[in-house]
Amino acid sequence: MKRSKKKNSSEKKIRKLQNLEPTKQELREQRRRQRKANKRKRIMKGLVTMLIILGIIGAIGFGVYQAVNLGIFNVTEIEVVGNEIVDAQTVVEASGINVGESIFLIDVNQANYNINALMNLDELEISKIMPNKILIRMVESVPICAVNYDNKVYYLSEDKTLIEDGEYLRKTDIPLIFGSDEVTITEIGKEVVVEPYWRFDTIMNILRDLKKDSNLEKISEVRMTEVNTYEIVTKNGTVFILWDYNNYIDNKAYIQNNLDKNTSNMIINLAVGTKPVIKPR
Repeated sequence: MKRSKKKNSSEKKIRKLQNLEPTKQELREQRRRQRKANKRKRIMKGLVTMLIILGIIGAIGFGVYQAVNLGIFNVTEIEVVGNEIVDAQTVVEASGINVGESIFLIDVNQANYNINALMNLDELEISKIMPNKILIRMVESVPICAVNYDNKVYYLSEDKTLIEDGEYLRKTDIPLIFGSDEVTITEIGKEVVVEPYWRFDTIMNILRDLKKDSNLEKISEVRMTEVNTYEIVTKNGTVFILWDYNNYIDNKAYIQNNLDKNTSNMIINLAVGTKPVIKPR
């Protein structure tokens, strides 16, 4: 065996000296040694890469651990955007998120559920902004009116469901309703019963027409009077007095004309005959 190896080695030297091409066996041997060398390089490269990654992860982990201990990731600001009816503090309290709480421990899904349970919203998104801020973006349901009753303001949608309530009027581009005998509230998102209901239904029909004609924001108040008439007060201070919804429909073109002309500080009684009775306010 030893003689065979020596013989092969001698043959290789002779062939090399004679500048002859290597045999097939020699080529296979060279490729085998090259594959082993390449494999060792890959293993070493992989080990070095793994050690570097582990070192980076360890450094990041240690940094985060130190930052958490120092309170860098404790919430210092909760910003609310998109709210017009409900105030920001009410939204924050409803969310259950507290300033000083670790941002990693905040359950965004739970906060989302908490807010939606108390408010009637079209959209709600809660985001964590590193390292210490919470952003609450919301789109409130659009109210058609606000009912003033017992020192509170109730914001209602077109189908009379409760959107929100408050101590004072926060949204000024919708009419404020006066003259209710009683307002029955159950919960957010449920229908509000306003008495006398048949008179309030008349108001809602008028408001829907005003909204359809893009006139809602021109109206300041709608009143149910003690003499069973309705008073529509514009933001220019003009008052239209109506008998019922049919009376409104019969005079709709006339009312529209006055709204277009921005008639101001007049009392226009449409409930006394075939012609309006007009006088300065």
